[in-house]
Amino acid sequence: MESLIREREQPSCVNCGSTLRFRSIIRALSIGLYGKSLALPDFPKCKNKRGIGLSEWPGYLPLLEEKFDFLNTFYHQEPFLDITNPPDYMFGSADFLISSEVFEHIPPPVQRAFDGAYSLLKPGGLLILTVPFRTETEETDEHFPELYNWSINKENGRYILRNITADGREQVFTDLCFHGGSGLTLEMRVFSRLSLEHHLVVAGFKDISLCSDNDLEFGILWSGEWSVPIMARKPS
Repeated sequence: MESLIREREQPSCVNCGSTLRFRSIIRALSIGLYGKSLALPDFPKCKNKRGIGLSEWPGYLPLLEEKFDFLNTFYHQEPFLDITNPPDYMFGSADFLISSEVFEHIPPPVQRAFDGAYSLLKPGGLLILTVPFRTETEETDEHFPELYNWSINKENGRYILRNITADGREQVFTDLCFHGGSGLTLEMRVFSRLSLEHHLVVAGFKDISLCSDNDLEFGILWSGEWSVPIMARKPS
């Protein structure tokens, strides 16, 4: 699994420094919006299309902002957006939403994030989602299923999560996995493919598909269907 993660996350384009994941996100967006693979510089300029990103990669932000009315948001800094509780004024405002490596960090219950994504989209709107997920299991591996009143502190040189459950029990977790970067980067779970599809269906999404096709012209070569982008649509 570690070698597969490196394959997905290692910068592998000598020109832009993009990874397999980043290139696959743009290909999925192209297929979802235009029905064909286009390089991002070749996207038509559609300033009447509204896109929202959740802490997206800076490398492709300038082109997304050039091609669309695109807003990149953050949980921990401006412009703020908590995907589990979007403000009412943003409901139904986006033609597409890109969420890459965010939902695995959402404190439980994670269904709130899927519902929030659905609420942001216009009818017919497109979600491009990436999270680490497994294909060989049916259930999500939820690391802290009883998270309620919790904090993370550094003690004796390592990070400790202390939690008081809803019924008053104290829990202590020491084997924490952080994914790097700023904001809340603690891994809360590892999804399964089936559980992801279930969350999307419960939120109301249709036309759910794994974007696992290879496209060598655009530098996309997957080793199976693990952790590929997922495309889903809000019904028209």
